[in-house]
Amino acid sequence: MTQMRKNRNDYVWDTISSVEELGRIRMAAMDTFLADFNAGKNDGRYIAGKLPLLPFEGGSFDIALSSHLLFLYSAYFSAEFHLHALQEMLRVSSEVRVFPTVTLDGSPSPHLNFVTKYLVCHGFDAEIKRVPYEFQRGGNEILLVKPV
Repeated sequence: MTQMRKNRNDYVWDTISSVEELGRIRMAAMDTFLADFNAGKNDGRYIAGKLPLLPFEGGSFDIALSSHLLFLYSAYFSAEFHLHALQEMLRVSSEVRVFPTVTLDGSPSPHLNFVTKYLVCHGFDAEIKRVPYEFQRGGNEILLVKPV
């Protein structure tokens, strides 16, 4: 939360009113997850996996979502990693969504153009759409990818 305080101007504080409220929301989400983890793991709702190789059969899901990983951490993951991760998500689902499409500093991901062009050239529709949610300034676009 220290980093959030330093960078508070990089965020839109309409839905969440303060860094302190954000901290409470994140702690509540973590508590909810931890309270459910053992039962969820036993029920098969939590399955360990790691991009770019997922432990699922092809076509297992309708939608695969990458939230706050791909593109956000472009400084840490190469364009090739992004492409392989998206190809794997497309293998296990009929639609992939990636949100947001900006990096940690709020700039457009340097990998976005390469990845979308590659996917379009290989039989996918890749579309960037604006969404009504924006917490990170500029982070209000989602990449939608589907087979043509």
